[in-house]
Amino acid sequence: MDLARAMPLGSKIWASEIMRGAPAIQDFLDTTLTQWVRSRERAVKRWIADGKLKPIEPRVLLYMIWATTQQYANAAHEIATLEHGELSDEAFERAKRQIIETILGGVVAKRDA
Repeated sequence: MDLARAMPLGSKIWASEIMRGAPAIQDFLDTTLTQWVRSRERAVKRWIADGKLKPIEPRVLLYMIWATTQQYANAAHEIATLEHGELSDEAFERAKRQIIETILGGVVAKRDA
C-alpha cells in the first residue's frame, strides 16, 4: 500500500495495461510474473503444511492482497470523494493495519494453547 500510495501512476499504468489485454507486457506475465507467483505459491503451501496457515488457495490470497493494495492507488479519487478528502497519514496507517489484521486473521492458523 505504501508503494501504491507513493507511486500511484505505476499502479494505474499497470492496471490499464492489464485491462487492455497486456499487449506490452504479456511476455513478462508469461515468464517473470508466472515464476514469481509459483515461488510464492510454494511458500504458502509450505506454511499450510507446517500448520502456520489455514488451508487456502495461494493464488486467491495473492489476488486479494493485490486487489486491496492497488485499490488505494487506482481508485484514489473515489476514496477521496467518499472520505471527503484525501486520506491523512493517520487514516492511511489505520487502513493498512485493518487490512493486515483482516487478511492475516483470515489465513493464519489458530495455535492450540
